[in-house]
Amino acid sequence: MSTSPTTSTWAAGDYPAMARLLVPAAERAVAAAGTGSGTTVLDVGCGTGNAALAAALTGADVTAVDPTPELLAVAARRARASNLPIAFQDTDADRLTGTYDRVLTVFGAMYAPDAARAAAALTRCVAPGGLLVSAAWTPDGFMAAAQRATGPYLPAPPAGAQPPTRWGDEGFLRGLFPGHRITVTTEHVTFTFPSSRAAADFWVRTAGHVQVEAGRLRAAGTWQALHDDLAAVFTAWNRNSPPDPAPVRVEASYLLAVIRPTDPATRGGRDHD
Repeated sequence: MSTSPTTSTWAAGDYPAMARLLVPAAERAVAAAGTGSGTTVLDVGCGTGNAALAAALTGADVTAVDPTPELLAVAARRARASNLPIAFQDTDADRLTGTYDRVLTVFGAMYAPDAARAAAALTRCVAPGGLLVSAAWTPDGFMAAAQRATGPYLPAPPAGAQPPTRWGDEGFLRGLFPGHRITVTTEHVTFTFPSSRAAADFWVRTAGHVQVEAGRLRAAGTWQALHDDLAAVFTAWNRNSPPDPAPVRVEASYLLAVIRPTDPATRGGRDHD
């Protein structure tokens, strides 16, 4: 499968460093899915393999897909190092095949360009009696604030594009999966850095979509301004208060949803838990 310009940006930054901070969210999603020996699992948008490895450690038979070959290579190396027999595939979220007892997407499908198409593909892959677990950043949380800070420095999104954090809005998510039984909770990932400046530097270094614009921003004289604006976001969201604001600690909220598809023949209305 050819890699689109959008997906190739994931390999431009040090995303594996960011992914290491997201392991607790992946483990929480796997726990919510209730994986175990004899369970088949599909991890969609697996990135460097956090959820796939966590599910495999429970004894599940895991397949993991992602459209970025470089991240899949990192995930495969991690699986080999842990002697976990995970099957990896270079696949987009809207081109999924097969059926599985559990389908997971941890900060993955939320980046699909067509949310409805991705949701339909996810649902199609859930075996009868199975379930889908989604984790997505909320639109009113820290991650959205960080995106708003970087947005003015980056190219405008394509016409009609919508923010990935829509998947973290309960109402939007229920609209994507009509007729399904959905249970949601709001969880948090905690990020800790020595200072707001160090946090901003880490954010820029790991963000591929920012790194691909680095040359242009330096030439325009706005590279430092981007860092300054990001540092201000970390300062504003810092849960450690003056006079001793260090280390900087922010909590990024995400919506954890357990979705139980219903028989298509009975999907006349919505069953909300």
